Amino acid sequence: FKLLMTLIDGLSGNGSEVVRGILDVFGKNSVVVGGSAGDDARYKETYQYLNDDVFSNTVVEVGFSGSFKYAVGVKHGWIPIGIPMKVTKSEGSVLHELDDKPAIQIYEDYFGEGEAAKLKEKVLAELALSYPLGVKVEGSDELLLRAPFFVDKKGSITCGGEIPEGAEVRLMIGSKEKAIDAARSAATRALEQLGDKPKAVLIFNCHVRDKLLLDKAGEEIAVIQDTIGRDVPLAGFYTYAEQAPLAGEVRNIEKCKSDFHNETVVILMLGD
Repeated sequence: FKLLMTLIDGLSGNGSEVVRGILDVFGKNSVVVGGSAGDDARYKETYQYLNDDVFSNTVVEVGFSGSFKYAVGVKHGWIPIGIPMKVTKSEGSVLHELDDKPAIQIYEDYFGEGEAAKLKEKVLAELALSYPLGVKVEGSDELLLRAPFFVDKKGSITCGGEIPEGAEVRLMIGSKEKAIDAARSAATRALEQLGDKPKAVLIFNCHVRDKLLLDKAGEEIAVIQDTIGRDVPLAGFYTYAEQAPLAGEVRNIEKCKSDFHNETVVILMLGD
C-alpha cells in the first residue's frame, strides 16, 4: 500500500498503541492517515462501518495502492506558554504527575483551583478546549497536542492520547483565529507537496476544534476550499482524535513518522 486510512473507535483502547500496532505490521515509516469515530460529544459509544457490517471497539483500515499522487497537511495552531515540565508518572493516556506533582497542578497554577476544578466536573470542559497539553516529539515543529478529558480525585488527568513518562510537556493556548490559520497552513503545505490541483480531498478534523470555533466552524472549511479550489470534491468528519505523519512528512518516506494526534486538522489530498 502507498498509504493506509484508519477509521477507529474513538472511545476504546489506547490510540497510540493502535498506530504502533499498524506500524509494526506494515513498517515503521508507513503513511497512516485517518480519524477516530465520535458520537457527537456523548462519549458513550462509537461505530465503525465495513461493507454492510456495523462494528464498535474496532479498527477499520483502507489501503490505497496503484498509480496516484497524494499529500498530507497536518496542523493545529496552538502555541506553548509557560515553562516545560517533565512527565514523572503516567500510564498510557493517564497523566499522573508533572515534575513529581499531581498533574492537575499545572492548571491550578495558571488558572486557580476554582477554574481547574471544572476539569473534574465535566468531560472536556471549556478550559480544555483552549488550553490542552503539548508534548515535545522529534520530527514535528509543533508540539503534539493532548486534550485533557477529565480529572480524578487524586489530580490525575485522563487525556485524549498517550503521554509517555520522561516526555517534556507544556501548557498550550489556542484561539479561533489561530485554528483557522492552521487549517489554511495545512492545506497550503499539502497543496505545495502535491504539486498539482487535487482530484479529491479528505479532512479528519478534531471535534474539539468545532466546539472551540462554534459559529466560525464554517470558516475553517472555507479557507481550505479557498486554498484548494471550490470545485474540488471534499469530504470528512469531526473526529475524537486523528492519525497522521508528524508535520505531514510523506515526501521523504524515511522521515515519515505516523502518530496519534488531538485537536488537529489533517488534510489528505489525492491526485493523478
